[in-house]
Amino acid sequence: MNSAMPTLTRKQLRGYGASRYLTRRLTASLQPVAKSGNAYVYAVDQAISAIREHKSRARIQLTTKEVLEQILAQLLAQLDNVVPLVTNGTTTEVSDVAQQLLNQMRRTDKALSEMKATVASIGKRTN
Repeated sequence: MNSAMPTLTRKQLRGYGASRYLTRRLTASLQPVAKSGNAYVYAVDQAISAIREHKSRARIQLTTKEVLEQILAQLLAQLDNVVPLVTNGTTTEVSDVAQQLLNQMRRTDKALSEMKATVASIGKRTN
């Protein structure tokens, strides 16, 4: 398993607010990337696409859509989607400070999402 790739388990999905049934439905089409104890580990990007696909179905209840939106927001926070700062070949003090700020924000967001994933795996719900 690639340690840089964000992953999750069914227990974490339950911690984010999904019911047992919804968790099974979302992970039924996913291929596990690893096994941790008795739990299968899934890639977050695959889970995000499964959530989007499930949410697009016509007969999904409003409360289920709200739960899916909440879970989707949590999982998107785990992905590293920071666009690198583009400079015109000149390294100035301002661009260096901006690059350091972006890196620090990325580390902070990643640490926060990892903590939320840990809380979700423990079984507590986060808002």
